Amino acid sequence: MTDFLTLLQRDHHDLEAGLDELLDAVTAPQIRSALDGVRLGLAAHAEAEDIVMYAALMHAVAQDVLERVVVHARVAHAAQERMLASVVCSLPGSSPWRSRVQTLRDMVRLHAKYEEETVLPLIRDLEPTLYGSLAGKFATERLRQLSMMQPSAQFFVPELAQAS
Repeated sequence: MTDFLTLLQRDHHDLEAGLDELLDAVTAPQIRSALDGVRLGLAAHAEAEDIVMYAALMHAVAQDVLERVVVHARVAHAAQERMLASVVCSLPGSSPWRSRVQTLRDMVRLHAKYEEETVLPLIRDLEPTLYGSLAGKFATERLRQLSMMQPSAQFFVPELAQAS
């Protein structure tokens, strides 16, 4: 049986890898594919985590303590979504675009460290029974979220069309 921490670590790793892939992409199809992977992965992760964690809080004995750390994670997800939007609104491959992708990667890393070293150990210590039920719920909800999402529409950037 997979542990909740293992699932979140895999998601965080996949997001970082997708952002690295995005930074390495040079053609429009590569950028589109990597950007879609990051967008879908980030959205599915954030939504599934939010739904599962907040539902779990409703049954937690240590609700007041856990709510503070879970809210912090929710705020981080919202900031990541805003940074992703700024990436999408930038000219792919430009200096501002690269800087924003790197900033988003740093945000994901910092958030991953916080969740993996603070949030999950706290839940595991304060609510071991609840923690044990989170992995299956998260995996199911993440798949449900992904099944409802669509890839982005193709975009055309003349400067990239000339390079491909």
